[in-house]
Amino acid sequence: MKISTKISIFFISICVVLSFCIFFVLEKSNKKTIEFENTQVNKSIKIFFDALYTKVDFLNEIAYEYSTNDKLINLIVSNKIKSYKKDFIKDRYSHFILFDKNKNFLYGNVYDISSDEFISAPSKLNDFIKNNNINMYINKTNRVNLITLDYEKVLFTIKQIKKDNKIVGYIFIGRTLDSSFLSSLSKISHNYISYIPTYKLLEDKKRVKIESQNYIYDINRVNESEIFTHIKFKDEINNSDFFISMKINRDYFIQINDNNSTIFYILIFTFILVIVVIYLFINKIFSKRITTLINHINNVSNLNTLQLEIELKYNDELTFLGKKIDEMLKSINTKQHEKLKKERDFLQSVLDTQKDIILITDGKDIESANKKFIDLFKTKEHFLTNIALIDDSIQSSLINFAKKYESYENPVKLKIENSDRYFIFDVRKIDMKKYLICMNDVSKYNEKIYTLEQKAMTDELTTAYNKSAITSILKYWLQMQDFCLIIFDIDYFKNINDTYGHYIGDCILKDLTKVIKSSLHKDDILGRFGGEEFIILLDDRSDNNIENIANRIRKKIMSSTFNYEELHINITISLGVTFCKKDESFEDVYKRVDEALYQAKKEGRNRVCLI
Repeated sequence: MKISTKISIFFISICVVLSFCIFFVLEKSNKKTIEFENTQVNKSIKIFFDALYTKVDFLNEIAYEYSTNDKLINLIVSNKIKSYKKDFIKDRYSHFILFDKNKNFLYGNVYDISSDEFISAPSKLNDFIKNNNINMYINKTNRVNLITLDYEKVLFTIKQIKKDNKIVGYIFIGRTLDSSFLSSLSKISHNYISYIPTYKLLEDKKRVKIESQNYIYDINRVNESEIFTHIKFKDEINNSDFFISMKINRDYFIQINDNNSTIFYILIFTFILVIVVIYLFINKIFSKRITTLINHINNVSNLNTLQLEIELKYNDELTFLGKKIDEMLKSINTKQHEKLKKERDFLQSVLDTQKDIILITDGKDIESANKKFIDLFKTKEHFLTNIALIDDSIQSSLINFAKKYESYENPVKLKIENSDRYFIFDVRKIDMKKYLICMNDVSKYNEKIYTLEQKAMTDELTTAYNKSAITSILKYWLQMQDFCLIIFDIDYFKNINDTYGHYIGDCILKDLTKVIKSSLHKDDILGRFGGEEFIILLDDRSDNNIENIANRIRKKIMSSTFNYEELHINITISLGVTFCKKDESFEDVYKRVDEALYQAKKEGRNRVCLI
């Protein structure tokens, strides 16, 4: 590591440690500020609930006054409540509804504060009172009850109306959570209050206990100046949740954060300035000159040359050391050139005596090659262009290309002077950056392997695929695609063998194969399944034309005459046809097509049967 780098790291480390300490102190201060802010949010929520419970108490008082009103009680008992006239206290409550002791609707008015008009009582409230246990709302006066009526949230209370300690009815008093109601809560709590129908609380949920009820809320710091806290409430009629949002200003947090940021930037700037001044001073008088000397030596290593000269302006010990290094490098350079020339000449003579094609590469370019390589490929550019046509990865790694073709089972095919030649590679690492690649010409071996493979797959008599090969191809097609399958045999072929002999029978099989092949598409496949039985795989993805194709083959055979000296023989074939779906089993399709062939023979032969 350079001296200048060590000095830089030292000063940077000091700067980082100090910055970390300052950051840690500021972060701790921020956390305490956040905790204080959370406490303030909790206080604001309690103030909001104090205001809300004031509204609840007011509704309870109104409900109590009406539930003890003798005139109202007598009207309910005498069933003359419809003659009751009541004046709303505007802006104080919006729902006044009476029910009898059986929870049936008796009388009610709803005052729409925003439009300043009366509307009928919602039927949804009747169902709620009728079908629910309302004692839970009657017995707990310190409970916040909320319900949805006519698409509006309503704060409500319910009281029993009694006469002589007997329940004669119920009274429902409610107040709509409209803009004026929320505005009054905002003024009391000094924070903006709003209603949100749906919201997903943050994972860091908090709880507050108000009047024996637990409420869940979250604190969402949307930006540096505002906090939104969302308090979850339950809708009694829908049994669903909705939320009251409270927007709180973060003035205290902003002030502390600004002060902390200012202190942090002043300290960091001051310290960095001191570090830079000290570093520049040390670098100028000491480390820069040593760095120049070290860079020169590194350049000698990186550029692989010993012909660079050191330039030092001062007449001192460092300049003397630089001159001596220059003289030493020049002497080494001369001796190295002489030694390298002898080694290259010897290596090239060894490579030229080898029978195999040999080349030396750094992985991307060919640095040297033997005479055999030049005789065959002429130039290294011609060789690289040839193999780039096979695999364009040669542009990034010649070694990876060679390793792909190291075995006799997977030789690479190269086009040389309009003929195909096959090679395998042997890759050996010479040193950290160089590789030796031997190319072995296996063209003759590959031709023998190909000939043997063809013989193993071909029926010797007819040159069609044999039973093993056609079965394998059929199973492969079943895995890959839909296609048409034909199986046929020669009608009364045994009589031909008995009449004309097996030699004529073999001749007919060979000539029949030629006729069939001439009738097929280049992508269709013909195989001899055994004896006089053949299989045809048609590369046709639909069954619309399969029967026509089979009949065309049948008619061509029927119209063909097989001539052997004085013998003129006509034959017919019976064909079974089926359409094969992808992923069907070999056993299923073979059984189906074999049944079709049997049906064709049963119906008189010389015909096509499709199943």
